[in-house]
Amino acid sequence: MRVLRSWIEREGKVLGPEFLRVDGFLNHRISPTFVEEAGQGIAAAFAHHGVTCVLTAEAAGNVIAYEVARRLSAHALYAKKGRAATMARPLTRTVPSPTKGVDTELAISRDYLSPGERVLVVDDFLYRGLTSRALAEMVLEAGANLVGFGFVIEKCFGEGRRVLAGFDVPIVSLVGIERMDPETGEIVFRE
Repeated sequence: MRVLRSWIEREGKVLGPEFLRVDGFLNHRISPTFVEEAGQGIAAAFAHHGVTCVLTAEAAGNVIAYEVARRLSAHALYAKKGRAATMARPLTRTVPSPTKGVDTELAISRDYLSPGERVLVVDDFLYRGLTSRALAEMVLEAGANLVGFGFVIEKCFGEGRRVLAGFDVPIVSLVGIERMDPETGEIVFRE
């Protein structure tokens, strides 16, 4: 995934020791080329897992989930932020947002997450793992099968991988970051 790493080096902006701004190509303004590369990488890692549903949380993961689902001939599903009055039979979890500093309720309708589904949870970042853990818990509560987690970028200095390890499924990240220096803008990647 050298292409993705090069893109992050060139266009990512270190805002602090925990925050990397990628909104110019991944989660605000979207680069289809970057998303295609990321989707291909995650889909290839889970090509033989029989994925029928790719699940993410609104909104940054949506384009990644769509591209991975398209490549795996699965459907994409995202947990809405907040519970819509029209949502039937919701599954919900409340998670803290590290970028917004508030708690957010995530909701998925049981009508779209059925028992027996084979679900891959994806997102743009793995950092603390709390959102992905909440999604995985909803998958299991619905009676579906969790087959793995896929991320574009992992902040390896976070606790995310440890938090998700208890689900005993593969955890794939395409680009790992060991540390970031806001003074110099340096990004140290996992080899």
